[in-house]
Amino acid sequence: MDIVLSLYNKEKEAVSFLPHERGFLNNLKESIKKLFKYGKGIVAIYNNKLIGFIAGYEIDECFGKCKGIYTPLYGHGVRSEYPKSLYQKLYKHMSEKWVKNNFMTHAITFFAHDKETIDIWFWMGFGLRCVDSIRRVESIDFYNPSISIKKLKANDIPLLADLHRNHNEYYRNSPIFMPTEDEDPIEDLIKWLSEDNHHLWAAFNKEKPLGYMRIEPSAETFISKHQDVMNITGGFVEPNKRKSGIGTLLLGEIQQWLKKNDYSLCGVDFESFNIVGSSFWNKYFTPYTYSVVRRIDERISDLYR
Repeated sequence: MDIVLSLYNKEKEAVSFLPHERGFLNNLKESIKKLFKYGKGIVAIYNNKLIGFIAGYEIDECFGKCKGIYTPLYGHGVRSEYPKSLYQKLYKHMSEKWVKNNFMTHAITFFAHDKETIDIWFWMGFGLRCVDSIRRVESIDFYNPSISIKKLKANDIPLLADLHRNHNEYYRNSPIFMPTEDEDPIEDLIKWLSEDNHHLWAAFNKEKPLGYMRIEPSAETFISKHQDVMNITGGFVEPNKRKSGIGTLLLGEIQQWLKKNDYSLCGVDFESFNIVGSSFWNKYFTPYTYSVVRRIDERISDLYR
């Protein structure tokens, strides 16, 4: 807990409006307990003091058909008074165990402004995949008289069937290449909207829906579960309408709703290689974590037998 919180407070120096730690301490403590009970990892001890650790969850299919390990934001750390190169030693020791057990995809999430740590993982063969970002809840001044924004209820969902289907299929295209499964768009959205504190807005030109955006209380990090934060977990605008400011109008409407409901922060997570999405989110949000991935050549397992 001490190590993770020290890293968090260091990130807070770069992103000053990150929420106060007291709002997620219990959640963080339970997450670390769960990781050390069900995950795989090691700790580094010096003079009877824990100075660093790395641990992750085993995943049967991790960004592909091979097995992998995911180390969450709370699953690693090195005490500030020790060199970050300790990460290399921890990973060298633990990755050997992972690879010998055929866990060939390794993913880890760390704070976005810790340049030394970023460089260490980059030099160990990891590349960026996902980003968690955050912003203060603030008004966004933009106006397009031809577009109206409406907060939707369950009986409005059929209007979004084509949009939601197109959104799902969008991720299969270059350069994203995420093999999303086919789904019933109406059933999927109605089920999602029925969950507690889930909210959805759509943009219309007359009666035609052109885009939508949705929020909920939690996302990918323990920080996203803070009581002051609501998270955008889906957004899509028809490709031929993306120059109309529809995404900005949707985000602006959500900011107004968050203000009225006493939320001070808005989070979002996205794939870095989603060119359209990352360009939009980076315009309005500040990254606070990066998730990087390394894929080991599975032929190495033949040499371990």
